[in-house]
Amino acid sequence: MRWIKGVLRIKEWQKKERARELEQLRARTQALKEEIASLEERMAELERIIKQAFSFEKLIEYKSLLSKKNELERALEELEREAEKKKDELKLIYKDIKAVEVVKGKLEMERRRKEFSIEMQKANLLHLIKKLLVFLLVFPLTSFDQSALQKKIKAKNEAKVESELKAVSKELEEKLKKLEEERKKLEELKRVEPKKEEVSPDFQKLIAIFNKADPDEAGAIMNNMDPNLAAEILLNLKATQSAAILSSMDAQKAAQVSQIMARKKAQFKKAP
Repeated sequence: MRWIKGVLRIKEWQKKERARELEQLRARTQALKEEIASLEERMAELERIIKQAFSFEKLIEYKSLLSKKNELERALEELEREAEKKKDELKLIYKDIKAVEVVKGKLEMERRRKEFSIEMQKANLLHLIKKLLVFLLVFPLTSFDQSALQKKIKAKNEAKVESELKAVSKELEEKLKKLEEERKKLEELKRVEPKKEEVSPDFQKLIAIFNKADPDEAGAIMNNMDPNLAAEILLNLKATQSAAILSSMDAQKAAQVSQIMARKKAQFKKAP
């Protein structure tokens, strides 16, 4: 789960950066609007003056202000387009954060479900053991002489106990087998090695996040990530981004991940 926290930390940083950039653009946009409004007031005043008493000097000033106004309006349009772009980026970041939080929630729920399942199976095993003890207490073996009828009853009871014990033993073995399978699944879950066919949409979102992330930040996160997962992510990133992240990682971890990547690439080439 540490790598998910790392991804969320990156997205939170990106969110703050985009929000700060958007606020700066809005401030610059407002300043330009105020400057344009000031120019328009002066131009309106010059129009009145020129109409009352024509002057080349005022006309030249008017044309100069008009040219400046047109230039500012073009700059304003550019700022507004940039602001819209930042708003769209901010929306995508919010979506990414929500997607990662959903993945985090699913993994947490699955982990709890597995742990609960194991606890329940342990409780069932205890119940079976108690049941076994009851059989042993109810039908104790005796060493004193018995009549033919008693021996017959004893033999019948022993046969019944043996049958019950076999059934209980079989059930116990099945429970133990299931418990071992659940334990292995839980270990796999804790290693968080996603299979593409199971988490493809979420994994693609994760790829998009790392493609946009700062390489140093991403490298720090991958230092704490399972090497197989890190290799899988890097193989799906843009080549330049993948190389930048690898170079920012711990040397030993980077070497380990690089070996896994090379092995996976070789497997891809061998695949029909």
